[in-house]
Amino acid sequence: MNEMQQLSMIPDGTPEQAQAMGLHYEIVAAAKAAASSLLALGRKLKQMRDTKGYKRLGFESFADYTERAVGIRQRQAYNYISVVENIPAQLVEENAAAGVTKLALLAKLGPADQREVSGQDLAHITVTELKQIIEEKNGLAEQLSMLQDAAEPATEAESTEVDLDTLRAQALEQARAEVAAEHRKELAEQSRRLQQDHLEEMDRQMHKVAADQQDALECRMREYRQSTDREAEEKVRKIRAEAQEKIKKAKAEAAQEAEKKLEEERQAARRDQEERDRADLEAARQEAEAARTQAEKIARKLQLAHSEESIRFALLFEQLQNAAQEMMDLVDALTAAGRDEEATRLRTALAGALQALAGQMNEEK
Repeated sequence: MNEMQQLSMIPDGTPEQAQAMGLHYEIVAAAKAAASSLLALGRKLKQMRDTKGYKRLGFESFADYTERAVGIRQRQAYNYISVVENIPAQLVEENAAAGVTKLALLAKLGPADQREVSGQDLAHITVTELKQIIEEKNGLAEQLSMLQDAAEPATEAESTEVDLDTLRAQALEQARAEVAAEHRKELAEQSRRLQQDHLEEMDRQMHKVAADQQDALECRMREYRQSTDREAEEKVRKIRAEAQEKIKKAKAEAAQEAEKKLEEERQAARRDQEERDRADLEAARQEAEAARTQAEKIARKLQLAHSEESIRFALLFEQLQNAAQEMMDLVDALTAAGRDEEATRLRTALAGALQALAGQMNEEK
């Protein structure tokens, strides 16, 4: 997973930008405790999307904001939004342990069906089983297939925590899908070109063979036309039959040779693509391993327990410290330049954001 982008205030920030910055910190805090704050995270993501607050933070799109600043994919963010938009709050709270993936699937049903399916102990139903139940209820196989593309693997979807293993699996799955799609597209284009080239070549060869045989036939026929006896006529008939058979055989041989050559080139292209696929997948795996190694190194530096939660906490803690230090350095630079009013405005915005984050932590206690 790419590291989340560090946000900093724009020097001439407006009150709307300061408000959006405070909302961002609330979203990040809610994401850390997704299991117990699913409703809060979904509502705040919906507010950020509907108000387009992400544009005031310098992001071109909602997808850009969620992936770079919050650390979740756009499809996952829309899963949270879908849950709060389509499932009653009480039903969400009763089934929060099932995870956002299952709740997002449940949102595809009507209210009556939602209550019926959730009454079957949703936390102990696998994603695959839930998908089959919903297919039977609605017959929405195509829509569920699109949702499944964004879901975590079934063995990981039981947990609502966003950990490094989940993110690494998602990155590898996305790499495989992209490589496979590119592979299919390239093979289809190569096949089309090769088939067209060989069809044209085969057509030229057949015309040439036919023309040569026809010329030979006409030559021999002219020779025998000079004779009027029945023997000459019989020879002409035999020559014509032999020539037609040779033409037919030549066409068959040309077609067979062209097909053989086309298959050899297809196999060569497939082997080359498979080698590229393996290289791309290995690169994706190494990138994921490097991210995990860096997180473990930071955790050891902070003397935290060796667990997935501690590793992720250490990485985010260092990012928060770096961001806070950079903002304070910026305020000091403005003060040194005599831009006191602007420095005061930024210092107030920073204090407000930190107070909002502290308030959120106190509420969670």
